[in-house]
Amino acid sequence: MASKDGHGGDAPAVRSLVWAIHSASVSDTAWPDVLERVRLHLDACVVTLGHHQFTTGADSALFESPGDLRFSQDIAAYSARNPWFLSSEDYVPGRVMTGDELISHVDLRRTDFYRGFLQPRGLLHRLCGVVAKRAAGVHFVSAYRTEAQGAFGGRERAELEVLLDHITLSLQSHWRWQEADDLSRALLSLSDHDSNPLILVTAQGEPVYRNAAAEHLLDRRVGLRLEGGRLVAASGADQRMLAETIARVARGDPAQSGAAPAVVTLAGSPPVVAVVRAAGQVFNREVGERLGLVMVAVRGTHAAHDPAQCVFARQYELTAAQSKVSALVFAGQPLAAIAASLNVSENTVRSHLKQIFQKTDTHGQMDLVHLHARVCPTLP
Repeated sequence: MASKDGHGGDAPAVRSLVWAIHSASVSDTAWPDVLERVRLHLDACVVTLGHHQFTTGADSALFESPGDLRFSQDIAAYSARNPWFLSSEDYVPGRVMTGDELISHVDLRRTDFYRGFLQPRGLLHRLCGVVAKRAAGVHFVSAYRTEAQGAFGGRERAELEVLLDHITLSLQSHWRWQEADDLSRALLSLSDHDSNPLILVTAQGEPVYRNAAAEHLLDRRVGLRLEGGRLVAASGADQRMLAETIARVARGDPAQSGAAPAVVTLAGSPPVVAVVRAAGQVFNREVGERLGLVMVAVRGTHAAHDPAQCVFARQYELTAAQSKVSALVFAGQPLAAIAASLNVSENTVRSHLKQIFQKTDTHGQMDLVHLHARVCPTLP
């Protein structure tokens, strides 16, 4: 004889159902199958996972079994007149209740909800478990039976009480995952529109994410490229330096989020400045631990740095002319090109540079570029 659980159900079947419920926490598409198994387990005609808003009376089915769009549409149309939602006080998270605890069958049969929705479907009995209550809304699982099937008894109630804890945990996990996923998608969407190449890598240089500008940069092999599934410097002479910098930054203390980024210069025409900043840690399922992530932001691939908006220029109190020279040096422009761009002589550019070096306590153009990148890492 198959083993039974404490409520008279088949233990292996219950364990399998519980496993399916928790598996649904990472997949919306799994819920219809889960509810179908719950329906069979409770010997119900229909099972829904829904939401009711008490302030507006709006009622919606998130998932249901069997799948019947007409059922969801019709019950939503009667949501404001649904007598099972007369009081929000009845809906306490974790509570399991039958429909006749909220309104007697005699009174239920007098309602438009019964005559217009339940009776045409032959439905009468309801068993409900409250998953969660937030503000004026409530999430719940409802099982329905026809009048001919009879009311839900103590066994079905006890079964739903056992399953409700797992359904609640699964949904809460799903909601947290969905919030995190939506937030990450929003942030990644913003970075996709950034004109600066941005590449998120592991300590080993394995790319986790790269925006459109980075794809273009890697295709051109300007300063950086992909080799064997890892981000490496395009020039062999720079590869060890870049790998060591990424690994060192990734090993940094995650609590020191304000730590200054590392800046490396990679061979190119013009040279490419890469700002390497710790990006926190992420749990890796394959190794079962949290691993450091690094954001590699590439600068110096164009001259779009706006000196008027430059944090670096404001911090070191550069004049307008000095700001323009600093921005062009940061963009990798040689002195002759800077002079032509500003319509001044090279001697004037050198004079501005000398004054910039004094204000910033730097001792050369590359030293200036690295300091500029550390202070103003979010601008082109």
